[in-house]
Amino acid sequence: MRSRCGECGLSGVRRALGVVLALSAILGCASAMADGACSRLVSLAPSITETVYELGLGDRLVGVTRFCRYPADAENVAKVGGFLDLNVEQIVALKPTTVLALHESREALRPLITMGISVLEVDHRNLAGLKASISSVGAHCDRRERADAKLYEFSQREQLLKARLSGVPMLKALVVVGRVHEGKRLSGVYVSGRDGIYSDILSLIGSQNVSSHQTVAIPTLSPEGLVALAPEAILEIRSSDDRVVDTQELKAFWERYPKVPAIADGRFAIISDAYASIPGPRYLLLAERFARVIYPERF
Repeated sequence: MRSRCGECGLSGVRRALGVVLALSAILGCASAMADGACSRLVSLAPSITETVYELGLGDRLVGVTRFCRYPADAENVAKVGGFLDLNVEQIVALKPTTVLALHESREALRPLITMGISVLEVDHRNLAGLKASISSVGAHCDRRERADAKLYEFSQREQLLKARLSGVPMLKALVVVGRVHEGKRLSGVYVSGRDGIYSDILSLIGSQNVSSHQTVAIPTLSPEGLVALAPEAILEIRSSDDRVVDTQELKAFWERYPKVPAIADGRFAIISDAYASIPGPRYLLLAERFARVIYPERF
């Protein structure tokens, strides 16, 4: 009797061990498949490249755009053109296992999809999309735990910033993302609409976008329109790639409107840091910068 029971117990152990080994094999295969899917990555946007490095996948990158300069290691990765001159042939030659691209690049990606190249599309037009992209790239490349940890870190940092700004008045801010030129004269501004990532960042710090337009057409604003909106804060994003206008010209432009509340109260800044025009995983740096301009009394 004892012998049979002993054999039953041993048989149970063997079955349990078999289940464990089978599960391990399945998980190992899944991990290997994810690893293979991301063994050679091409990123078609600076914010995606930053996301890839945040997830510890930088060593998998074999191609990036010429605008991908952060972190410094990205400078050493092969370049595949830019947003308007994407080099499809070069991308194919790199033999990517997955191409990571923004929603806006969908049309340019059709040749790659037709050739059977795996494309993972993400949306960085707002904060929800940015965070979702971290999860989706993490899932695709077997970095779920890292992605979850990164999102938790972002959440904690957001809460700390909100606590610091608790009770501040909701000031209306204007975010300028470009300029209208008439020859060498600056005649107007391109404004970020209320549906974009800059509005999300303003909401995060307790402020509000003074523009009620959508970003789809990137609304322009004349000097008269600027005065009529009467923003209480102005944040001008100046890309480091903009060689047409320098910072001094921009300052001179705003000095012409001393009666605009933002200028009168000194809640105004020209922000040239790269993370400002590439609102990716470093968005909290921009949130804090916005907050320092709009609510300097809290810093």
